[in-house]
Amino acid sequence: MGYLLRRSRNWGAWLPVWAVTKLSRMIRGPPSYDEPRHFSTVDALENADVVRCSPNWEDEIWRSIPDPVVDRIADEADVVVRFGFGLLTGRLLDAPECGVLSFHFGDIREYRGRIGPLWEFIDGKGSVGVTLQQLTDQIDGGRIVAIDHVPIHDHDTYGAIKCRQRTSVMSELLIDGLESLNNPDFEPTVPDSLGTYRSAPSALEILALLRKHGANAIRRELSAL
Repeated sequence: MGYLLRRSRNWGAWLPVWAVTKLSRMIRGPPSYDEPRHFSTVDALENADVVRCSPNWEDEIWRSIPDPVVDRIADEADVVVRFGFGLLTGRLLDAPECGVLSFHFGDIREYRGRIGPLWEFIDGKGSVGVTLQQLTDQIDGGRIVAIDHVPIHDHDTYGAIKCRQRTSVMSELLIDGLESLNNPDFEPTVPDSLGTYRSAPSALEILALLRKHGANAIRRELSAL
């Protein structure tokens, strides 16, 4: 019960979306991509320097990194890659020469906001983007370093699309993006326009997600018989 209460406070209106994802995993098993794991278990990071700090809360949603840590990063790193951290602002965004890179699981020129491919899924789109962006102070409004799209198939569940985003293009985009930033002639792309930012789904959108996710899960099971 305590776990559910904590989830409810953290996710708010997104709690039904989280519940759908968890239910899908209970029925179909864990996703094919690796679950998050501690950096200490990654062989390539075995001898990496670790600097621990507590972020500064600038307001209810934005966090910054303490200045002494930012200074060290600026001295020792050309680029920062953000994984699993909240909305980031402050000096760190411009301290490294190549900025701070972060993934958004959508094409920021069309869809911005939390929970990856939800909007593309319920809107019936044929594909969903993955954007590697150089962060700015605008939510999902960074400079595009690399971008790609993966297909959305007729019988896909919401979880299947999320899995495809992470397994199909994510690692390749990071490699391509870092190689591009190493080219002195490369400039990240400033989008001509950005998609509407959506902070949370409406009740009707949640119902649409539940209906489509459930129907597609049944179709996939029947097609496998």
